Amino acid sequence: MPDQDPLTQVYAALWGLLEADRAWCGLVKTANRVKFLGPSASPRKDEAVSADFPEVRIDAVAMTPHLNADSSNSRVTARFEIRVASGEQGYDAALFPVLWETLRALHGYQAALMALVWSGQPFVKRVQSREASIGGKDAALQRGNRWWSAVWACEVEMWFPMALMRPSAE
Repeated sequence: MPDQDPLTQVYAALWGLLEADRAWCGLVKTANRVKFLGPSASPRKDEAVSADFPEVRIDAVAMTPHLNADSSNSRVTARFEIRVASGEQGYDAALFPVLWETLRALHGYQAALMALVWSGQPFVKRVQSREASIGGKDAALQRGNRWWSAVWACEVEMWFPMALMRPSAE
């Protein structure tokens, strides 16, 4: 079986960190962890159910490929965001507790991501947290409800030797 692609590895590693934390799992039910992985084409819940919160999802929001970053490497920079929908307007009702446990669960994210390997080589060279936005600013995420959302953002810089980036032969 070929290596799992690097972007899927990063995405799965972020979920792995969250789900390895017992306190985080105690706040976010398994059914409310919206994952865009696996056989489900659209795991998003489009019908709002007031008791079905908090809800957490990780979105891949941006990618900047530099296929010839230097004479021997390609670089891909990807941005991921963790979003929390609390279903409550009060920060202390669910948002801050889930946000806090998310930050705690992600405490070792840099080391976890930098340990990832593709084609026998580590590929993550830089990991940087980015500004997180708190507030109900995303209409699609809100689905017509009044709630607060939180975003934790991470930028992941990946480097790959040119020899590994060549298209595979049929």
